[in-house]
Parts: sequence; structure tokens; C-alpha cells
Amino acid sequence: MSAIVIPSIIQGPAYILHGGVVIYVESDIEVEETVESWTPKTTFADAGERLKSRLIKISFTPVGMLTTGLLNYFYEAHLAPQTYVGASIIPTSNYAVTICSLMENKTYGYVRGGLAAPPDLQCGPGKTLFGKASIWCLGAAATAPTNANFLKAAIGTVTADTSFDASKIKSDIYQGVLGALSSPFNSIGSMEGFMFKFGFKPKTITAGDVGIADIILDSDGFNIAAQFAPSNLTEANLDTLLAYQGANAVLPGQAFGNATSASGNLVLTGFTYGWIFQANQLGAKSVKRIYRIGEHRFPGGALEMVNNLTVTTGVPNALFGFTAGT
Repeated sequence: MSAIVIPSIIQGPAYILHGGVVIYVESDIEVEETVESWTPKTTFADAGERLKSRLIKISFTPVGMLTTGLLNYFYEAHLAPQTYVGASIIPTSNYAVTICSLMENKTYGYVRGGLAAPPDLQCGPGKTLFGKASIWCLGAAATAPTNANFLKAAIGTVTADTSFDASKIKSDIYQGVLGALSSPFNSIGSMEGFMFKFGFKPKTITAGDVGIADIILDSDGFNIAAQFAPSNLTEANLDTLLAYQGANAVLPGQAFGNATSASGNLVLTGFTYGWIFQANQLGAKSVKRIYRIGEHRFPGGALEMVNNLTVTTGVPNALFGFTAGT
């Protein structure tokens, strides 16, 4: 008779160390393996799958602590695209990714990783600051897979961290200002807060002998956008932003947010704590409307605004910026 196997339950909270930054999470850290394989064929049957490459994807929602360190970590590429677009997403230092499991007092590490998806920035009184983020991990550079620490580091012990601070989880009321436009576009409110969405497209480079050799930030899909439901704009105001018609209409082939349309930098300022967030050179793309009793005309995320890349002396300008408050 076989024995009953008694389970050993492994659970508990954890946080992430990467790029010199400690990242606490709202709920969980999910680790998923993306494995690419191929199968030789024979007249008898498939000969069995064989490995081509392996990529570790770590997904999490950061705790919404409002700090300059976290903002610089998550949005460094949008703050300085000329430095990061076309370069590896792997930092030149502090590239190890460590998951610190507190109940076990153990660390589970990957030797090399980079931010592959920055979180959406959620600016409003009813949400914490960050959406979901992702880090991708791959094998060590200039190291063969036969190395004992090619992909995963040895299990270690957690070093105590004291940076968690619940008082920094700040939700605020934000006022939006669009470019140099006059009222009401110099004082825009929202029904459910403003959201900045950060376009980010990592591209893997595969080398047959080692699998994935590097991950590059592709210029394709690299952008910034905004979504919100305006609380104090009329249909006529939205029609002006969307530039459907007239002398300042956005024509086929023209960029949203071009020089003739009602566009500019969207600057959000927090009422209580004074933090400022800025998405540069946005133009309105589309809006959703609802005509119904008891429903605001513009539902959540109704207005979508997209950016228009600008350059200065041949160098791309920042897509995003922020100024610290209290």
C-alpha cells in the first residue's frame, strides 16, 4: 500500500529587489516560464520536443508608494528615450532579480533581468498609483548554460529591509492642464481619475547556442497615452479637442496632437500633496459618449489621448516627466 503524501505548504508575502530598488507588491508575485521548443519528425512518431529558448516572466502590481526612486525606476525610458530606446532592457549594474520570501526567510533569484512592462500610472483619489508591471529574466551574459548559476542564483537568506512606508501610499485629487489652452482646458477634472499608459515593447534576440541572448527596447510601440472621463468638459469642448472639422481639423495622414489642433502637454497637479505628472504633446484620438438617465455623458476612460513625438536638435524629447511634492 502506498503512503499518504503529506503536503508541505509554501506560501506567504514577498517583495522584489532589482536595479537597486526594493519593490513591494499589493498582493502576489507571479512567475511564468515562456519556453520555445521544436520537435524532430520521424516516420514512427515525433522524436520529442527540444529546447530552443526559455524566458522567465515575473508579473506583479507594485504597492502605490509615491517615491522618486520608484518613478525613476519604472519610467526611466520615457524620461530619457534617447538613452534607452534601442538599448538592452537589462541594467548595466544591479541586474540580478531577487524575490524575497518573508515567511520562509529565503531568496529566490534570477541572475539577469530587466523591466519589460512599466505599470500604468493611475492618478486619482480612488486608486493606488501603479498598475501591473513585468520583469523578464534570462541567462547570464557571456556565460554558457552549463554554468551552475546561468539562470537562477543560489537560494539565500533575506536581508532585512526597512523601506516599506504605508504613509507614502498617496491617493490624491488631480487637476489637468492641457498645453497653453484657455478655459476650460486649463482646469480639467476627471470622474474617476486620470491614467497614463506607457507603451513599451521588448524584443528578444535569440542565439541558438544559449537561447535568448538579450532583450532590446523596440521603438515600435514605444509611446505614452492618457485616458480619463472628463468631469467638467461639454460635448462642444470634446469636439474642439477631437478636431473633427473646420480650419483646425486633423486630416487623414496627420498626427493626433499636431500643431494646428487643440493639443499640448497634459500636466496633472495633485491637490493635497502637490506631485506633478506630465505626459508630453498629447492630442485627443477618440471619446465614448453615453446618453442615459443617471449616467454621466463620458464614462470611465472615455477620452483617449495619444502622444506626438517631438525632437530638439535631432534628439527625442522626454515623453514623461514629474515633479516631487510632499
